[in-house]
Amino acid sequence: MPASNQGWPEEFGFQLGGNGPSYILSVEEGSSAHLSGLQPGDQVLEIEGQDVSTLGTQALTALAQTQKNIPPSIGVVSRIQQVRGL
Repeated sequence: MPASNQGWPEEFGFQLGGNGPSYILSVEEGSSAHLSGLQPGDQVLEIEGQDVSTLGTQALTALAQTQKNIPPSIGVVSRIQQVRGL
């Protein structure tokens, strides 16, 4: 686990994208992000209880890097709908 949030999100095993809202683009298998259940396509809604649902990736990353908790807690909602074959 990194000693600070300066490398968030990459050092915690995931990448973000989006101009507001922000989404999880990829999650590294076995990373802390993967173990916490983050999945590609999840929309980031909160950081440490703060509403960030309209922030783009740069603003979201800057905010997360200033948080005291390592890693900062994030709230997400899945935006990928699974389609099952019949």
